[in-house]
Amino acid sequence: MEKNNNYWDKLVKQTQTQDYDSLLAEHYRNAHLDLISSWVTLSSHQNILKTDLFAEAMCPSRSFMWEILRKSGRITGIDISPEICKKSKQNTGVFAPGQSSVYISCDIRALPFSTACFDLVISDSTLDHFKNKRDIQIALNEFSRVLKPGGTIIITMDNKTNLTEPLFRLWIILGLAPFFIGKTYSMRELKTAAQKTGLEIAECNTLIHNPRFFTKLMVSVFRHVFPRKYDSWTKRSLKYFDSLSLQPTRYLTAQFIAIKATKP
Repeated sequence: MEKNNNYWDKLVKQTQTQDYDSLLAEHYRNAHLDLISSWVTLSSHQNILKTDLFAEAMCPSRSFMWEILRKSGRITGIDISPEICKKSKQNTGVFAPGQSSVYISCDIRALPFSTACFDLVISDSTLDHFKNKRDIQIALNEFSRVLKPGGTIIITMDNKTNLTEPLFRLWIILGLAPFFIGKTYSMRELKTAAQKTGLEIAECNTLIHNPRFFTKLMVSVFRHVFPRKYDSWTKRSLKYFDSLSLQPTRYLTAQFIAIKATKP
């Protein structure tokens, strides 16, 4: 997000699609759908804003937006990259045909929408693409502004307190990340920043507890060494890691943190 849309446009044109294991994509998608469905009831009467369309454009099997579209009937999707918006619109015709959606390229720090116009804002791993935390606060202020009184916002971010965070940051510094990743918050910081905008925290949770760097290797080994048992072993392993969300150590193992907040 900190880098301009030319960076993301160029990345999309060079990469085309993201390589992602089908079971890991399904797990990521279902984890977010389960979280959202446990926090809000979707209906066709809602005006929904969905931020960050990278998954919709680059790895559509990983996206949970198609299911939300089928339940709600309409979503406004935004991304800083016109190319990502274009590809997301194309993929909607494949993964959610006949559904109404609008795609707008804009900066989340200056949303081109009137005040109090959305019933629900879903911001999944969007705020963790800035170099400076002050930009996260500016974006949160904008989310709060466009949310209707009584509306709900769901935010997920990279988990700053994950045990693999030092390794994750080293990976970024060495230039090994496939795209730009910026600052993030701990749960306490995220809740505090949201409250500064006037939002009220209703729920908090964690997502995806399998080890960030080692799961893809584990899945790759299962796929090639135990092809007949690949699906069952992979699903069993992911289910085990999901159970860590119930443990006191969940903030050390979660890849993402999540909050549900409402506007008074």
